[in-house]
Amino acid sequence: MHMQAITIAQQKGVYVSPPNIPTSDTVHFVKKDSFLNGWFGDKRPLLASEIAQFYANIERNALGAATILGFAQVVESKEIKAYLLKGNNIAQKHVSSFSNYLEKSYIPVPMGSDSYVTESSHVSPFSDKLMLFYTIGMITQGVAFYGMSIATSARRDITTLYAKHSGEIAFYAEEGIKLMIHNDWFEEPPRMVDRNDLIQNGRE
Repeated sequence: MHMQAITIAQQKGVYVSPPNIPTSDTVHFVKKDSFLNGWFGDKRPLLASEIAQFYANIERNALGAATILGFAQVVESKEIKAYLLKGNNIAQKHVSSFSNYLEKSYIPVPMGSDSYVTESSHVSPFSDKLMLFYTIGMITQGVAFYGMSIATSARRDITTLYAKHSGEIAFYAEEGIKLMIHNDWFEEPPRMVDRNDLIQNGRE
């Protein structure tokens, strides 16, 4: 289905192809620690792995922003609506910061998805509970993807950027879990027996 979506987008002329980089004819080995520079000194060009992570994270955040925007239009709870709008702003901010790195290297940036959100704002096809749960799920996946991006990036400024954004969305996910708890929607996952409590108090 993913490939079908790409084919349709190409046929309609709205598909932005992932960036390509020139293929080197020789193997190069890193000779200086400045390869890791990011905050100070000369910055080397982006690596293929760094470009790939920026591009993918822009696409994920753009899709997440559009999804959350659609949810915010139809959600009933004002509290959850405010939470969703905050998430949309965070996603847009992350798209902007990642795009900045690609644009400085003259690399095309993938297009956003907000224009595909319908005007529907009266009847929600989903419950507030489901939309909140789905949003939190997207955020937790985002933390995992940012972790992978840190592992595949070698410039200090890039790893620091991902660490900063990871912390921001982790706190945002925590806010969502608190909303679920306050609405009695959060089912406790399986957990280990509290051995210390059993030793001290025994089984009730």
